Amino acid sequence: MKILVTGGAGFIGSAFVRLVVAETGWEVVNLDKLTYAGNLENLADVESSGRYRFVHGDIADQAAVGALVAEAKPDAIVHFAAESHVDRSILSPEPVI
Repeated sequence: MKILVTGGAGFIGSAFVRLVVAETGWEVVNLDKLTYAGNLENLADVESSGRYRFVHGDIADQAAVGALVAEAKPDAIVHFAAESHVDRSILSPEPVI
């Protein structure tokens, strides 16, 4: 099984990625834009795994996501990427919408 995880460097996404790598034999491709919420240090435990790969990118980039899906051929996509911080959404609602 191969899964594509969006937002896998964030708090919840990285916990999911670490769990999948530790508890299954699945391959994980992690697509993250690395905004204020994403931190690759959250994934230090799995970065050397042969079943984990990080891709820096934006889910809003349709061409990049399409190319990644075509290349990786995931069995499933698990979506954690979001712009949902309340203070940031008040200051700049466009990314949240």
